[in-house]
Amino acid sequence: MLGVRVLEVSRVAVQPSPYPVPDKAIELSFLDSMFVDFPHLQFIYLFTNTTNASFPAIIGSLKSSLTRILPFFYPFAGKLTYIPSATRAVIDCSASAISEGITFIEAESDLNIHSIAKDEVPELESFLQLVPKVTVPELPTVVLAVQVTRFLKGGVALGIAVHHTVGDGKGILHFFEAWASICRTGSVPPGFVPVHDRAVIKYPGGDEIAKEFARKLAPTLPRITELNHSLQERVHLTRRTFLLDRATIKSWKKQDIHLSPSTFISISARVVATVASVRGLTNDDGPFLAGFPVDCRSRWNPPIDDNYTGNCSSPCFARMTASEVAGPDGFIRACAALKEAVIKSTKEPLVGCEGWPDRSLKFTERVVMFSGSVGHKFCETDFGWGTPDRFKLAMLNRDGVVVMVKGKEEGTVEVAVTLHAQHMDAFAKMFLPPFSRI
Repeated sequence: MLGVRVLEVSRVAVQPSPYPVPDKAIELSFLDSMFVDFPHLQFIYLFTNTTNASFPAIIGSLKSSLTRILPFFYPFAGKLTYIPSATRAVIDCSASAISEGITFIEAESDLNIHSIAKDEVPELESFLQLVPKVTVPELPTVVLAVQVTRFLKGGVALGIAVHHTVGDGKGILHFFEAWASICRTGSVPPGFVPVHDRAVIKYPGGDEIAKEFARKLAPTLPRITELNHSLQERVHLTRRTFLLDRATIKSWKKQDIHLSPSTFISISARVVATVASVRGLTNDDGPFLAGFPVDCRSRWNPPIDDNYTGNCSSPCFARMTASEVAGPDGFIRACAALKEAVIKSTKEPLVGCEGWPDRSLKFTERVVMFSGSVGHKFCETDFGWGTPDRFKLAMLNRDGVVVMVKGKEEGTVEVAVTLHAQHMDAFAKMFLPPFSRI
């Protein structure tokens, strides 16, 4: 065996529960509609040491806890479906849609989990074998699928495929945390009741904006074009993950004492300045953009419950001049632009939302896109056999995509950077010393 071999494919049903599952469809908000044509997000939890639990025990606890958590998170058990009469997509949570249950794959691998967890450039095809393969030629499609892989040399990988329309990073993290809590303790965190009702996303003309997003971003519905690149196209991309410790982040913050940049701004500015430099933009006076999501829950009027699981983030763009951000004081200039964008988005997070699709389609060498958050605690998710050693986004889909998550140790941040292979070595040398790379 080379790579990964599937042992069994089963279904995990939604367990009957006192928590009622509405027998209806969820109409996507305009914030959800931006992601209808996106491929499934693919996450991997890597547990290098699971000696305190056998593989059958891990499978059993994951399945039993998943069937118990799904009534609370019923949209994750639904199907993303196109309704021609409404010219829009919905998450179908009817009894017939969720009756099939969640696809649950059990597999084994002769790969080395330590090389996958720590190597700077994991072999892409092997890496993608650790997550469920969800092919979406057209809607409907499942929202969630799960794969658990046992490594014959030790360790376990939990691979997840989940569609972005069901929630943003914070919403999806709510699901993982609740699932892990039931798996580990037998119950969800006290007082935790997820909110799925898209009616809380109140915005003038929101329904029409959602339809316009679908028209511009998913014009072939129910056929899905998927914005991700094929494996052949992705061969030109590579990714490395950098572990930033507290001292490194603190030293970057001190470089701009006047602006007092946050952890997010200081890391993002360092990435932006380094990317612009290695792309050779020092003589390019064109625009350079850094895009990132801004959580709108607390900024909505009235504020939206923090347990809302749907998409509630707005895309924010910091605008710079390429030559300036690629120059000697690029970090300082990037800090200033990022901070200005954050302040503006805090005051007006939805300003100009009607034009978001037009901006999102302009993806060039002068753009860096950030996702995740320095506060997202994916690396702290404990299913009962310890926290994962690594949490990774499996997809390599765009040059200049950066994913941040809170590191396993307090004060640390993991930064995964995807670039064209020709730029990665130079980026790594400029961004951090060798000992800080994973």
